[in-house]
Amino acid sequence: MMSNVPSSLVYNRNMALAVKKNHQNTTVRLPRQIYERAKTAVPRSQASSFNDFVVQAIEEKLQRLTEAEIDDAFAHMAQDAQYQHDAMRLAKEFEKSDWEAFASNRQNEIPTHGRTKARGTKTRSR
Repeated sequence: MMSNVPSSLVYNRNMALAVKKNHQNTTVRLPRQIYERAKTAVPRSQASSFNDFVVQAIEEKLQRLTEAEIDDAFAHMAQDAQYQHDAMRLAKEFEKSDWEAFASNRQNEIPTHGRTKARGTKTRSR
């Protein structure tokens, strides 16, 4: 019966179960030198624990891999004659509307001592 169990314990148990569903436990074998360097780096990092440090390191590596994949795709596009042709055709199609948008934006700027300041769409009254 749960009626005798304090509600804070039930809440903590439910939270622990929810956290387990969003995380996967695993075992990692690290070279001792990397482990020692990582342990000493944790206090200097934004990580609150060694586990958080490892998670952040993996996230950063995954981000770099994703960015490299995107860069690689763009590099292929730069060599793709059909893509280049289509890109130039689209740029030509939107050239007039691009200039109209540019001109419209320039009209919304107010000169301020050699610098420009964008006008807001609403004015404030005091």
